[in-house]
Amino acid sequence: MAATGPRGMKLAARYGQAWVTTGDPKLYETGSPEQSVQAIRGQAEKLAATCAAVGRDASELDKILLTGFTPDRGRPLESLDAFVDFAGRHAELGFTDIVIHWPIPDSDFAADERVFERIAMEAPAQLA
Repeated sequence: MAATGPRGMKLAARYGQAWVTTGDPKLYETGSPEQSVQAIRGQAEKLAATCAAVGRDASELDKILLTGFTPDRGRPLESLDAFVDFAGRHAELGFTDIVIHWPIPDSDFAADERVFERIAMEAPAQLA
């Protein structure tokens, strides 16, 4: 379940198999990557508190970050190292999955397809 507000968090905590976030949309245009990580950390803490309130362990839910909507939009797709750094910072927050968009030219999702493919092939081993 994608959720950032109290009602969605309660539904995710009670019924979800996974929780999905895109981060804080207020930070998309003017926020920094550090502010985004802090906001996402806060969201994960809210989820954990909401899970506890309904008698569920938050570790039962996968935590998925949908990229492309944080201030560092395309940065994770600049190189394999940039993605591994991005994914590692979010794994420290408890995220189990990072979703990246297929590169779309002339958009916020623009990226070199070769880098995208390299991430798909090599990042899992580096993050294990």
